[in-house]
Amino acid sequence: MPEQITDSQVLSSYLAEEQINGFTVKPWTIKQLLLVMPILDALVQEFKTQGVTLDNLGELFESQGLAAAKDIIQVILPQLPEFLAITLRIDREQAEELDLGLGMQLAVKVLRMNVDHLKNAFGLIMSQMGVLIGPEATP
Repeated sequence: MPEQITDSQVLSSYLAEEQINGFTVKPWTIKQLLLVMPILDALVQEFKTQGVTLDNLGELFESQGLAAAKDIIQVILPQLPEFLAITLRIDREQAEELDLGLGMQLAVKVLRMNVDHLKNAFGLIMSQMGVLIGPEATP
């Protein structure tokens, strides 16, 4: 049985904020999510075209080493400045001047934080669906 998501877990995810090298990483607003979705869609589509999945990513790095890293960076790099600018609420020019290592670190942290945040929020919404539907809809 899935673990029940509590209101306090969702609240703490809303209040989640982390500082990394002077940048504040926090969950996306609705507007930010709307702006980053086309970027994420493009990345997912490109990775899908190349046959890269979360399941085989480790394998690719083990078997191809730097070649896999180069291919991944080539897919991500054109989208990274805009993604970071939207997410970190900074100018695109400032995002373009970030060190690649820091930019990648920030991007990974942003994705991890927001995926967790969205899962928590979605879990709370789904747990409340029974309240909205009412007991008469339950067999």
